[in-house]
Amino acid sequence: MSKVSWQRTTDIKKVDFRSPKKFKKEQYKSLESLHETLARNLTSMITALTRHFSEITIVSIEKMRYLEYSNLLPERVIMANVDLVPSDVSIDEISMMISIQPEIGFFLIDRLLGGNGENLCLQREYTELELSVLDAFLKRFDHPIEMSWSKYLEIETRFKALEANPRMVQLMALEDVVLVVTYRIVIGALTSTITLCLPALPMELLIEKFTPRYIRPVRRLGESKDEASRMAILQSLKNADVELCVTLDQIELDLHDILQLEVNDVIPLNKHYDSNVVLSVDEIPWFEAKLGETKLRKAIKIERLIERGQ
Repeated sequence: MSKVSWQRTTDIKKVDFRSPKKFKKEQYKSLESLHETLARNLTSMITALTRHFSEITIVSIEKMRYLEYSNLLPERVIMANVDLVPSDVSIDEISMMISIQPEIGFFLIDRLLGGNGENLCLQREYTELELSVLDAFLKRFDHPIEMSWSKYLEIETRFKALEANPRMVQLMALEDVVLVVTYRIVIGALTSTITLCLPALPMELLIEKFTPRYIRPVRRLGESKDEASRMAILQSLKNADVELCVTLDQIELDLHDILQLEVNDVIPLNKHYDSNVVLSVDEIPWFEAKLGETKLRKAIKIERLIERGQ
């Protein structure tokens, strides 16, 4: 009679079958491609709106129960409820939640209202006016989201509600498995996170349609849409404020000479009075120009573009 060996209970690993953590390789690759595109689109949109360098990258894509996700959210997080409605009526719409951390919320409010977004350390609730500003901002996510999904599926985004208390939002059962995508957002010196939460089962069924055979025709048929997207980005950048500065000449003086300068002193320059001047855009030389007048006001006339190699 053979002996039966028993494994010690300390070596037994617990497995929660209600919350599977793994993706198939093809599923994860499709999800990663989709959300990397969304990260790039959101980066362009936020940079144009805030007129401040920003960068958004994916931190993780994982499954968890909705209860776990809800418990991870801090207080005063802003949550937007969005419906993704496919143009194909045979595909059900999917509810998605966008969560933004408080520090990003207050930074965006300050920048969008004309502030510099610096030295903000606010530990309070949002006012009604601030919620209105964030609501208008989050509604601008519609175009980047639709652009990102158009590679795979034509969808329409519909924003339903904005909520500043995550405990008041419960679109799914606590035991439902959800797909959580975490982005790292950097705007200047500020670093925070944005998360997207989608129901896992409908997304897995939808991912089955994300095949190369399906993607290629969409790309060919979507060339005009890509061009329209590029024009939309360009149009948003046209509204950005830039500073123009004209430089007559640059000379070096000793600090002693500068301290002795008085009104009506004459400083000789190294250029002829009729020489071209340099026109800089945000401190970067872009054009050569001529000095002149128009309607009794000082003016410049652009002569040529300065080559980047100069």
